[in-house]
Amino acid sequence: MLHSATARRGALVLALAVVLVPFGVPRMLDRASAPPTSRAGSSFAAVCRDHGGTPAPAAGSTQRACFLRYGRRVYRMDAITPRGFDVDAAHFQRRGCAQARRRATPASAERGGTFVFHPATGICERRP
Repeated sequence: MLHSATARRGALVLALAVVLVPFGVPRMLDRASAPPTSRAGSSFAAVCRDHGGTPAPAAGSTQRACFLRYGRRVYRMDAITPRGFDVDAAHFQRRGCAQARRRATPASAERGGTFVFHPATGICERRP
């Protein structure tokens, strides 16, 4: 009787371990890792300038923004945040740029219209 109670407890502990370890424990222990940014803790203006941009207040907002000129157009650098360069934001910009390139009509491509992604700035430039 004592042996079967111990076996049941052992099976219960094993079942809980199988459920918790793959799903819950790694996420709880991973709280110390920082979000995917570089130069966290640097000033916003320094990060902006390091990536070739110009810090300025965003139009109609009290928040800061980082702007960069490619050709005749000025782009807002979404990947520059107060915590540094956001790798995820740059990744989504790259995906959006690839989608825009695929959706461009053949006529616009013949006229020279294309989209170019710049990894250092996280900007998808629209070239005429």
